[in-house]
Amino acid sequence: MHVLVAPGKFKTTVKASALADAIARGLKRAMPSLETTLMPLPSSGLGSMDIMVRALGGRVRREQVLGPFGRAAEARWAMLPGHIAWIDAAEVVGLGLKTPHRDATRASSRALGELFQKVLRYQPECCYMTLGDTIVNDGGIGFLETFQVHFYDDQENLIAPGTAGLERLAHIDFSDLVPPPIPVFGLYPYPYPASGESGATLQFGIEKGVPEFRIPLVDAAMQRYGEMLEAHVSMPLTSMPGAGAGGALGLALGFLGAQLTPAVATVAQLLHLEQRIASCDWVVTLDEHVDKLTAHGVAGEVARCAQSVDRPVVVLTEGIGSGYEFLYDFSVLGIYPWIDRPRTPKEAGRSTTTLVEQASFRAGMWMRGMNL
Repeated sequence: MHVLVAPGKFKTTVKASALADAIARGLKRAMPSLETTLMPLPSSGLGSMDIMVRALGGRVRREQVLGPFGRAAEARWAMLPGHIAWIDAAEVVGLGLKTPHRDATRASSRALGELFQKVLRYQPECCYMTLGDTIVNDGGIGFLETFQVHFYDDQENLIAPGTAGLERLAHIDFSDLVPPPIPVFGLYPYPYPASGESGATLQFGIEKGVPEFRIPLVDAAMQRYGEMLEAHVSMPLTSMPGAGAGGALGLALGFLGAQLTPAVATVAQLLHLEQRIASCDWVVTLDEHVDKLTAHGVAGEVARCAQSVDRPVVVLTEGIGSGYEFLYDFSVLGIYPWIDRPRTPKEAGRSTTTLVEQASFRAGMWMRGMNL
């Protein structure tokens, strides 16, 4: 039997590659003669670039930028085969940086724009930019500043960084705008809009350090800002799927003419996931939580690709929420939570790879029985 092991990462604490190794160990305990192919999948967050370089080749480069709080930082990016640039926003304005705290009221996305401008010196054919795991919520204002867009308050002063400046935004000067000279693809994890109940601020503002009492004010400011951008390009930007990704970095990318695409589906195409599944007998994947949003995640994409080539899928997960049943309409035959008994989040987090290995063993024993 040949199994494709294709997990996503677990939150920002365990890499997809480490989980792939744990799954393979568990499966081989159940079936010692098993052949496995490991294919960890990025989901638009931290570590996506490393997976793509490992899978496709290429070179990781480093640039010096000023981080989200104005401190000097080293940012990584990659040049993939075909002269394709790859940037993880989390490496520049997110959880990839060692910041002392999370404070989206002051955090700027300007560093991402600075990195992009430096990448252009290498003359890439196009650029893929993942938008997950960021700590900014400024709507990409800092990012757009590096394209010579200027943002002013009602006193005609340049606004401050972060959501503090976003709230005071009154006027945008587009006269010096220099659009990107290459195609840009913004890869979003979930199709959230820029504002509203499913928007960037209401979904993730508190975890990024926006005070709870300011959430409605920041969301209203994001809506006004989006309307200013829409008026300039005559396009409905704020409601575009993925516009809210990266603290509404997706909104800024959409304004610049970038194509916003679902991250996992895009990566699956680049890595020829469907063909790789077709060459195996089973697929084992992993998503940190299985619910209705899984349709946009690793497990959902794996299930869709597996159905196309008629291969069975097993999903490992930490927990199951409402709406997970749709997976059974594809090629999913089993869903295995890896939490084996009541555990505190801290305890479960410390033991993730061990628990995943044990769950993989149990799934492997079931798979072995299915193939008798």
